[in-house]
Amino acid sequence: MVWNYPGISKEEFMKLLKGFVDLLILASGFQSSGVPAHWDAENCRKALQWGLFFENMLRSIHSSETFGESVRELEEAISEMKSNPLFPKGLENLSLDTLSKGREFVLEHLMNNSTLKDKQLQAVLVAAVESDGDGITDIIDGRLCERQAVVSCVSALETGLKILSRNVDPKELPQKEDKDTTLLGGGQHPIELVTWNKWQSKGLSYFLSKRTLRLVSGANLIFSAPRAQWAQVLRRLHVSAENKDDIFVEKIELLLLGCVTSRWTHLIEGIMSVSYKSVTVPEQYEELCNLLLQRSKGLKQNEIALNSK
Repeated sequence: MVWNYPGISKEEFMKLLKGFVDLLILASGFQSSGVPAHWDAENCRKALQWGLFFENMLRSIHSSETFGESVRELEEAISEMKSNPLFPKGLENLSLDTLSKGREFVLEHLMNNSTLKDKQLQAVLVAAVESDGDGITDIIDGRLCERQAVVSCVSALETGLKILSRNVDPKELPQKEDKDTTLLGGGQHPIELVTWNKWQSKGLSYFLSKRTLRLVSGANLIFSAPRAQWAQVLRRLHVSAENKDDIFVEKIELLLLGCVTSRWTHLIEGIMSVSYKSVTVPEQYEELCNLLLQRSKGLKQNEIALNSK
């Protein structure tokens, strides 16, 4: 295939496209360091101009069958760029089709980011009114309706989680009368059962809390990237801790949650379904003896293996 579009070289087009990708990353709400990216009306207007540039470029290239070879060259170059392990997540749908709707693509990232504030929304609206071309305000209206629907769903989910959290984290554990000789006095639970109830309650409260759900969502996004990329993000990650020890603990917590994101539903179901099983003192003693016996056999086998060498 031979590039035959006279308006721009393929190399220059791809160079501009890589700059456009960087812009879309910022439009999604964060800089590479993890610090939130702030947008004013002027920057929003420039971003929309970038989108319009690619719209016009693709319209010109598609205007004649003569440039069919150039179209195929671009499709291959974009596919190769996306195959790079370091290509940012969230931009997998980048293609000639999305670039032909460049301004809509920009607005999608500006308005779908999780850090969108009233000030940035106002900046987007001002930039849309000032920008040339039709249909931009209609696109914004559609995006706002979609975002409002998502916010309503999240709000309903948070309300449900609060109700569930209150039910699984009672302030006072119920007391039942039991004449079992293992009880410490009449009308009290065995210590093991009380401990189990507290563990189960606190476990569910932790896993269903808003903070944990946000960490799980972030961990799922971070660790879906290649190792080299998520390791770099983790090193630069800004957390709420005030000292280095707390930062280390929060990063470990994020790593552990990242290990269970794919099994999240099964984890919650497991905690809720596992019931308390009382173990008597003789059973505990027998289990301890078996554990010591297994350890002794293991040490003897290691000693025999070392002597044979």
